[in-house]
Amino acid sequence: MVKKRVTVAFLFALTALSLYFCYLLFQPFLKPLLSAVVIAVVFFPLHVQIQRKVKNASLASFVSTTTVLLLIVLPAVAVLLAIKAEIADLYSLIDRKSAESGGLSPYVSHLLERPIAWIGRYVDLSQYDLRGSLLERLRELSAFIVAEGWQLVGGLTNFIVNAVITLFTLFFLFREGRSMRRRAAAILPLSTEQVEKLFSGVENTIIGTVYGGLVVAAVQGALVGLALWILGIPSPVLWGVVASFFALLPLVGTAAVWLPAALYLLVTGSWIKAIVLAVWGMFVVGTIDNVLRPYLISGRVQMHTLLIFFAVFGGVNVFGFLGLFIGPVILAVTITILGLLRDEAKSFSGYWLAEPGNPPSAVQEET
Repeated sequence: MVKKRVTVAFLFALTALSLYFCYLLFQPFLKPLLSAVVIAVVFFPLHVQIQRKVKNASLASFVSTTTVLLLIVLPAVAVLLAIKAEIADLYSLIDRKSAESGGLSPYVSHLLERPIAWIGRYVDLSQYDLRGSLLERLRELSAFIVAEGWQLVGGLTNFIVNAVITLFTLFFLFREGRSMRRRAAAILPLSTEQVEKLFSGVENTIIGTVYGGLVVAAVQGALVGLALWILGIPSPVLWGVVASFFALLPLVGTAAVWLPAALYLLVTGSWIKAIVLAVWGMFVVGTIDNVLRPYLISGRVQMHTLLIFFAVFGGVNVFGFLGLFIGPVILAVTITILGLLRDEAKSFSGYWLAEPGNPPSAVQEET
């Protein structure tokens, strides 16, 4: 008996050590692997439809992976090309306007004369060099944009590598997803009902989080596009779509669209419109994400909205963009496991309190 306990303890220690080294092996690829799992769960119904028409498992997985790639890449490329054309037109307009005024700084200074004069009626601005401060901030913003551009170029290689790993993993998840699930269920020391409850909780959370995020992004993009249309910004529909894309990115959000638009209005002399757009972006578009996303996710995941709120933004803090989906999944798995432990504890207490000749079910009914 002592030897048996020593063997079990040794195996537990060896398993923990092996799992730790496995974590070290997979840790550099954790984000692309988790991304592949999220994409596979969301698009698996599409893969099932493809598999009904393409009987070969490998070919069906290849078609599904290619379809997912096209669904993600083609819209992104189209939006980027449209953004490039709009930015080129905007740069030409500002360059022409500034050339007429003898340069960008004199042009900006000329535009600021009216708002500064209006503010000066109510506030003493004699001791403040607002014009110089704003020009300095514009120079700092230009330097920041250049630096971020170089960082983006430097991170492009890493992005391509992660994308390849994600697609490679996605192919095998499509091809062997069902068998992987069966093998995982066989390894776990849980009943069939418990395994199904655990896996269904993860799937519902991922699907609810993705669909909820897409709905929030669409609503935010529509609100930004509506504001741009009312304020007379060119191509409001395009920039609304772009805002929807940026709404999916944590920390960036729709401010990547409405903030440059507000600066554009300020530079072109419409400073009242610029203030209106900034207020709309901060207090309407920015706030709706915090309210609508937890509500939409909690409807499918069956968790309290407050818990979803902290799971989403806590996940973003830990995992970045992927945390939008992984945070609620971690919380859902934890709640499911606690529920399973509660059920097992009730069952165990029934057997513990049972007397000879008195079955556990009777004890549970008495308690």
